[in-house]
Amino acid sequence: MIIPKLKRVKVSSELELRNWLAKNSEQRQEVMIVTSNKKSRDKHMSSDQVREALSEYGWAAGQSYTLDGNLVGHIVSHT
Repeated sequence: MIIPKLKRVKVSSELELRNWLAKNSEQRQEVMIVTSNKKSRDKHMSSDQVREALSEYGWAAGQSYTLDGNLVGHIVSHT
């Protein structure tokens, strides 16, 4: 599987994700939101948490990818 080369935005909490979404509400390019997987319990965000935050700010989640280490990349775009 080929992982798209997009701008990566690493977030370690739901609040950090929501702050980024609020600051980038005008952005129209796809980006990859990078979160920690379940093994990193203190920084883990579920896919449902990511999707909920995205939808509240007018973004949509696409494909997710397992990245190196304990990271997950979520392709997102502004709707």
